Amino acid sequence: MSSDSETVIDVYTSEQAEEDGFLVDLTKINPAWSKGLFNYVTTNLLSKGYMPNDQLSIPCILDLLNQALNIVRLRSKGFKEFDTFFSGHVELPTGEKQQIFIEQNETGKFTIMLPEDR
Repeated sequence: MSSDSETVIDVYTSEQAEEDGFLVDLTKINPAWSKGLFNYVTTNLLSKGYMPNDQLSIPCILDLLNQALNIVRLRSKGFKEFDTFFSGHVELPTGEKQQIFIEQNETGKFTIMLPEDR
């Protein structure tokens, strides 16, 4: 049997993922960031050097946000419509290069994640 629309059985929201410890809400770290493109980062990505001694490093997170913003800017050039998914590489606090995904979430803003977090 085919249908023109798919039936949604359950939706796992970003808020639920935050409650479960998979996402960190950036706007709770700094309410001023609520004006930006990004509102969530996965804890898996943050574990790659953004939380030394189990404390969030604000300078490192700011660097991540700036690198993610550059990815969005570079990938958006020439597009008439705004994409909902971006991919690129960032330099982690350790100096290693890491591919990240940037995907629009249900809030209309974006979540920054590792490819395996998708």
